[in-house]
Amino acid sequence: MRIPIEEPASETTRRRLRRLICLVAAAVQLVLLAVYYWPRQKLPLGDERLYLRAVDSILQTGSSQLDVLWPPLYAWFLAPLVALADGEIWLVQAVQIVLWLSAIGLLGLATSRWTGRETAGWLAALLAVAYPPLAAFSHYLWPEVVHLLLLLGAALLLDLSRSKPAAAVGAGLLLALCIQTKALVTVFVPFVLAGLWFGLPRSRRVSTVLALLVALTLGLLPSLLDADRRGDRWKLSRSGWFNLWVGLGDVSRHEFEESIVADEYQRYLRSARSSKQRDRLLREKVLTRIEERGVVRTFAAQLGRQYFRLFDKDSFLTNQLPGGAAARGDAGYRGTPAILASAIRAVSYVSWGAILVLASWGIVLFPYRERPEGYWILAFLLIQCGLFLWLHVKTRYRIQMLPALLLFAAYALEWGRVRRYTSQRVALEASRAMVATGLSAAALWLAFGAELA
Repeated sequence: MRIPIEEPASETTRRRLRRLICLVAAAVQLVLLAVYYWPRQKLPLGDERLYLRAVDSILQTGSSQLDVLWPPLYAWFLAPLVALADGEIWLVQAVQIVLWLSAIGLLGLATSRWTGRETAGWLAALLAVAYPPLAAFSHYLWPEVVHLLLLLGAALLLDLSRSKPAAAVGAGLLLALCIQTKALVTVFVPFVLAGLWFGLPRSRRVSTVLALLVALTLGLLPSLLDADRRGDRWKLSRSGWFNLWVGLGDVSRHEFEESIVADEYQRYLRSARSSKQRDRLLREKVLTRIEERGVVRTFAAQLGRQYFRLFDKDSFLTNQLPGGAAARGDAGYRGTPAILASAIRAVSYVSWGAILVLASWGIVLFPYRERPEGYWILAFLLIQCGLFLWLHVKTRYRIQMLPALLLFAAYALEWGRVRRYTSQRVALEASRAMVATGLSAAALWLAFGAELA
């Protein structure tokens, strides 16, 4: 079943894949930058406007004035770059493109390390640069690219800490930065601690886990103290109940269609003076709604909508192109020629479909017994799917799922390459083929079948 441990890729293979990755990355970036600025500059959407206001507030008053629904770090990342560029965002984009490339490099390294196949790492990087919606986030004022780099760095340091305990300090600090960029990562901290504890020899468990916790606490401390000063009692973000309430209230299987977020946010702000009081009222509303609808009916409604939203073929990129759901208002790309917009959509749809199919096969084919890291990577995906069954979902929330999907997708490609092009013939059991085919079909149905269901 499993593919043999690979000898290091030949220099010729490395050179060819490196050139292909560079060519695809350059082409995708040039095209997306062109449509961002030509024939007219893209208008900001949603949280982009909020972050611009937060940056202006930081530069004017030294405080972002962000509501506690948003973690604090990204606004502070943006502020000095916007200031250096005299209010423009080109420097933010330049830095984020470098971070995007760095994240893809870490993805390739992680994939090689956790699959035991060097070529799989190069293939994961190739799949990543070939997915335009990921590259597009390096141009947007959303924290996805920054968060992705921090998340991958933390994951690699956690893995390294099994042999080098000092790496746990760096992992803790990066996890702290992750949480201050996207608060959902907080949910995974207990699982991280459990994985580290059970993956270490008994003699090093306490010292390594303690080093991680101390570094994590110190990394969070400045933001926690600031939150406490503002009356939020050591809370970095209070978005959980709001996202749950909106997730229960969403009606469309597509983001930006029949959106209720803006109206609910205004009701949330008017409901009480403090975030703590607003959370209490939201909790009561959530429990009342579930009681009125019934648990079974609520679960069925969520199951019939949430995963279509999460795995939709459309994305923040395609929805902002002319004709997209987000571009119908005063936002998104402006004046993009129809043929170019259609081409970008086609590449985005095809690449997303390919990632889903390959990842489905990779999940089934992965050698979990030989590579137990696979269990943790799969658990990471499943936990997020469990959370997004209930929480408000947008396609940008799947960006942090991409490394896991791309790792499994790259493994499937490598499995097929070894099976086809080498003498090391790998057997494929019929039962595994059936499961992988079914999982692929389900993933494609969620991506492309929302209007048919």
